[in-house]
Amino acid sequence: MTERVEYTDEEWATVLAAPVAVISAIIGSSLGGPVGIMKEVAAAVKSFEQAAETKRDNPLIVAVLLSLKERFEAFGGGLDDPALQQMNILELGQDVDRAVEACRVARELLEQKAPPDLSAELRAWLLEIGVNVAHAAVEGGFFGLGGERVNQAERDMLARLAEALDVPSPL
Repeated sequence: MTERVEYTDEEWATVLAAPVAVISAIIGSSLGGPVGIMKEVAAAVKSFEQAAETKRDNPLIVAVLLSLKERFEAFGGGLDDPALQQMNILELGQDVDRAVEACRVARELLEQKAPPDLSAELRAWLLEIGVNVAHAAVEGGFFGLGGERVNQAERDMLARLAEALDVPSPL
């Protein structure tokens, strides 16, 4: 099952919450300043744009991207959308355990409803988003000098996300 119509609204909200949970978990694992957070969010957006070009063969990823685009475009219309209620980056970033759990729940749902190859590719893409976000800004240092591209807290979070998504760790 790969089409949006094959999922209840609640199930689809769970799937759509996973990319935001990944972004939130990485950002929340090592909060930088506002510039760093903006770079990390920009890296996530770039990951979505790249997936729109490179993941067209996976109808599940395409459906996720289209749904996210529609929801973010309609964001000003209200917060009664179940997916929007689950997709608060700042709130999830403050509770990284909840973000990791959201990824685990999404993985379990995808394993039940999606063909294994499409589910595996989507889950690998979710971790790829996390890797891109982790690499987006230097953490630590002083006025941009020193620091690490991916610090230990982010490496630990990537490992936790890989486990929750049941994909190989990038480290």
